Amino acid sequence: MSIPPGQPPVSPQPPTLPAEKLIAIQSPFECPQAFRYTGAPLGPTFNPMENCVFKGALSFTLGGAMGGFFGAIFGSHNNDFMLNPRWEYMTTRQQMWLSWLQMRNQAKSMARNFGLVGLVYSGVECIVEKERASQDLYNPLLAGCASGAILGASGGPWAAGTGCAGFAAFSLAIDYYMYHMDDSH
Repeated sequence: MSIPPGQPPVSPQPPTLPAEKLIAIQSPFECPQAFRYTGAPLGPTFNPMENCVFKGALSFTLGGAMGGFFGAIFGSHNNDFMLNPRWEYMTTRQQMWLSWLQMRNQAKSMARNFGLVGLVYSGVECIVEKERASQDLYNPLLAGCASGAILGASGGPWAAGTGCAGFAAFSLAIDYYMYHMDDSH
C-alpha cells in the first residue's frame, strides 16, 4: 500500500472497538495503554462493602491478624514459664522453645478472640444498618449492645447485660468521635 506524497500515514483502529469510543491520551503518565475505552461499564457494579458476609469475613480476617500481632508481642513478654522449678536446669534452646510455644499459644488465642469480636460486631452492625435503612448513631448503639450480649451470653445473664452495656457505650463513643471528626474537616 502506497501513501500519496504529502499525506501523513494513517494508523488503523483496533477492529474490536468503534472509532468514536477511542480517544488518544495526551500524557503517557495517565494510562499505560495508548488508547482508553470510554464506553459504558461492562456490567453491573458490585460493591463488596455492602455485603454483610464480606464485611464479616473481612473483619474476622483483619481482627485475627491484629490479635495475632498483639498476642505475639504480649506473649513474648509473659514469663510464666520461669516459675517452673526446672527452669534453671534447662538449656538455652529449651528455654527459647518454651518461650516460643507460649508466644505462639498467646498469639493464636488473641487472634481467635479478636477475629470473633470483629466478625460478630461488623455482622450485627451491617444487619442493623440494612434493617433500619439509615446511618446514624443508633446503629452502633444497637449493634454494640447485641454484640456484647452475644459474646457475653456464655457467662450468664449478668455477663450478657454487662457486655451489652459495655459494647454499646464503647461503640457509641467511637462512632460519635468519628462522626464529629468528619464534620470538623
